[in-house]
Amino acid sequence: RGIVISTGDKHFRYARSTIDSLRNIHNCTLPIEVIFNGDRDLSKENQKLLGKYKNIYLTDISTYFKNDIIKVNGWAIKPFAILASRFEEVILLDADVFYLRNPEELFEEEGYRKTGTFFFRDRTLFPGSNPASVWLKEWMINPLPETRKSRFWNEKSYHEMESSTVVLHKTKTILGLLNTCIFNEYKYRNDVYKMVYGDKETFWIGFDMARQSY
Repeated sequence: RGIVISTGDKHFRYARSTIDSLRNIHNCTLPIEVIFNGDRDLSKENQKLLGKYKNIYLTDISTYFKNDIIKVNGWAIKPFAILASRFEEVILLDADVFYLRNPEELFEEEGYRKTGTFFFRDRTLFPGSNPASVWLKEWMINPLPETRKSRFWNEKSYHEMESSTVVLHKTKTILGLLNTCIFNEYKYRNDVYKMVYGDKETFWIGFDMARQSY
């Protein structure tokens, strides 16, 4: 089990603040893996600063995937960060997320223990028919019950999921995670992101495609 944070120089100060709050305020003892995309993304100097923390690992994701195919950057790095992580059970955090309680508690949630996933809902915005819901229903013929009940599917909100925190048990959910990664590959994501706002909806859509409950 561990926490994964993807960050570059742009969000480095937020990542440090998040790590400090986890360690010093919440006394979170989970190992933390910081994932970045090469030295141009996270400078050697900042890598060295993070290396001073205890129980923190640094992982250069550019050594894991063929970047001419994946072209990982921005939002798209998040599902690949989970996949590349050394942890079997992962809490993925945005660099600028702020917790009021120890995130270790998320592993004990009933829903997570049942499905191997714990997703958070985004705020309800822009209800009514929209190109994204039309696009999804054109090819998703038989959605899972949880998808059929979602605000997105029922056109009650353009936003369904918030991906600043994603909790996954990779062994249980690998097919859903791989589908999510495909949506965020360079070959597909430009078209996908025209329909949904970044990576966040690709998680539950990817899991539905794999017929994995979430």
